[in-house]
Amino acid sequence: MAAGGAGRWFLLPGLAFLFTIDLIPLVYSAWVSFYNWWLIRPRDVRFVGLDNYVRLGVDPEFNRAVVVTTLFTAGAVALEFLAGLGLALLFAQPFRFLRPIRVLLLLPLFVVPVVGATMWRVIFHPEVGVLNHYLTTFGLGHPPWLSDPTWALVSITLVDAWRTIPFMFLVIYAGLEVLPAELFEAAAVDGASAWQSFRHITVPLLTYIMLLAVLIRGMDAFREFDIIFVLTGGGPGTATQTIQILNYRAFGLGHMGQANAIGIVTLVLVAVMCFVLMRAILRPRGAAQA
Repeated sequence: MAAGGAGRWFLLPGLAFLFTIDLIPLVYSAWVSFYNWWLIRPRDVRFVGLDNYVRLGVDPEFNRAVVVTTLFTAGAVALEFLAGLGLALLFAQPFRFLRPIRVLLLLPLFVVPVVGATMWRVIFHPEVGVLNHYLTTFGLGHPPWLSDPTWALVSITLVDAWRTIPFMFLVIYAGLEVLPAELFEAAAVDGASAWQSFRHITVPLLTYIMLLAVLIRGMDAFREFDIIFVLTGGGPGTATQTIQILNYRAFGLGHMGQANAIGIVTLVLVAVMCFVLMRAILRPRGAAQA
């Protein structure tokens, strides 16, 4: 007990560091969100309680931003998960010619998001973009990638998926590599097909790894800013205006109370998203075991 009690003291520097850089700014942000604070009038700071949150609740622009953020997050994470899982299963096969290609799959991870978004903005260009050039060559038309509200949302989703599919691939592939081969050999001896082995062995053993990957990507996608800002700036209109774009504009206009309220609401929404996702994934697993 004495040794354990002494060991706890070594946690204090780390806890103090986390308290300083995380908890104190969060508490300060929550405190500012209860005030009407406009930087243009720094002396006219008034306590308004929950008024900033009430305004967000009835603000159609904010509600629209929540919907856009949710659609973007769900689409991007689903696409990244399916593509990452498919690539991991493919590269887990004993094909030697696939090994050098693994390095190429990781390249988007090393591209700075702003640089990658700028590159894709050129690719999506309606006149000089290489994507529309080849689509037109094969008679597939030339979609208005960044000027149409629907296509703009699809475009930012595709770019985010391009950048983070390698992350999903790495996590799931690492999980596949450590699965015991004896289980698959025994299943093959019993006559199990590849699909049955995947469904009854691979998926249950990788559930928590896939959950971790989806949670991390879900939190990141919900807070995505730089790619969307460079590609569309929230446009056309408000078609791709996410919560983070709206928060950026609130800070830019100097509405500190409203901006911090949006930040706190974002934190709550991310926490709720994580809770719902964990319940949705773990509930069937628990029911199956029961």
